[in-house]
Amino acid sequence: MGDKEKKENSISINKLLTQALFKQYPLMILGNLTKNTYSFLTYKDFTSTKCKVAGTFDDLIESGASTMHEMDRELFKNTFSRENLLHEYEKGKDKVEIRVIQEGDDGVLRRVEITDYFVTDEDSDDIMVVSLNRNM
Repeated sequence: MGDKEKKENSISINKLLTQALFKQYPLMILGNLTKNTYSFLTYKDFTSTKCKVAGTFDDLIESGASTMHEMDRELFKNTFSRENLLHEYEKGKDKVEIRVIQEGDDGVLRRVEITDYFVTDEDSDDIMVVSLNRNM
């Protein structure tokens, strides 16, 4: 197999893996904790769409907290605050996850699972997270 075929095969595999991930996790977010920024990787078929597609990570957590059931609001904010995520990263954790009750755009309460994975970019020393979100 030549270099061109290897590259095309790699791109095809990445597209297929990404498509499979989106089926399991309809809301995926890339956050840069160092720079306090985020952007959505996908927003398809998730039940709460109140957040902007990009902005400051701190605002993302505030906006997300506003969609949580009142009994889970502080848990969500405390778990996913930049300060806590940076603390968990420094402790050597590879992920932070919780299950909470969230109100969808349709007013229906649903249990959601949110997992933030700490990831690295070989071109940067920034502390990054990929957040995978799904309805249970």
